[in-house]
Amino acid sequence: MSQSESPIRAMFDAQRTAVKQSQQLFKQGMATQRNVDTMALTGLKGQASLQRQQLALAQAATHGYVSATAAMLPSDDSPEVHRTIDETFDQLHTTHMEFYDALEREVKRDVESANELSEEFVDALDGQTDQLLEMTRSVEDQAVQNVDEFSGQLSEQLERTQELQDQLEDQLEDQTGDVETLLERQAEQIEQFQQQLEEQAEAVTREIPVQGSDEPHTKIETDPEHTLEAVEGIDADVREQLSEAGIATIQDLTRAGAENVAEAADISESQAEEWIEQAEA
Repeated sequence: MSQSESPIRAMFDAQRTAVKQSQQLFKQGMATQRNVDTMALTGLKGQASLQRQQLALAQAATHGYVSATAAMLPSDDSPEVHRTIDETFDQLHTTHMEFYDALEREVKRDVESANELSEEFVDALDGQTDQLLEMTRSVEDQAVQNVDEFSGQLSEQLERTQELQDQLEDQLEDQTGDVETLLERQAEQIEQFQQQLEEQAEAVTREIPVQGSDEPHTKIETDPEHTLEAVEGIDADVREQLSEAGIATIQDLTRAGAENVAEAADISESQAEEWIEQAEA
């Protein structure tokens, strides 16, 4: 039994119990009526009207029960069920009217004949009630089936939704990884490009011609034998000034000429000539 089946069947059982109780009450009313018929004919019409009202109430209650069931568990059989209920109660109303018409005639002649007709009506009521209860069982089975099918479809839909969510999460994770990889590659390319720019700038700097000479020079030499540190009188500040003018090595100094060296280091030409002589020595 499914989880939804138990409460649905319990609801239908409660409704059938209510219908049976109404049937018993009606039959008790019929039994009371038979006793009254033996006492007086004057109460016959009043009892007939009361019982017709009871039939109308039972009919309305049955319609309400079926409508409430259809609202909670929609079914294409609802209109047919309402028609069957009306037909059933129309038959009961017809039987009831025929019964009381005949009863009114027969009571005057024989109370016993009225009792026989009353029993026939009770039998007809039992039969119609059994038919109604059987019909509700059919509606109950269909309702349970519909609920189970709907529950199964809902479960399948939830599973498909979860699968779709998992796929979307996987795709998002893959795309995020691709973006990170692309960013890393771009960062590497930018770094390589910057290195290339630095190398090109260094190469261009090394090839800048020394003032007064058409030959290329090297801005910085790491070999101590070729640096200006070997020249007496040229300290770090002067070396920086000369380097900015493109004079970074002994060879640069000898080729630059005294005038250019003096201007670059802000010294006299005679001092520049002494440095050049040291460099050439």
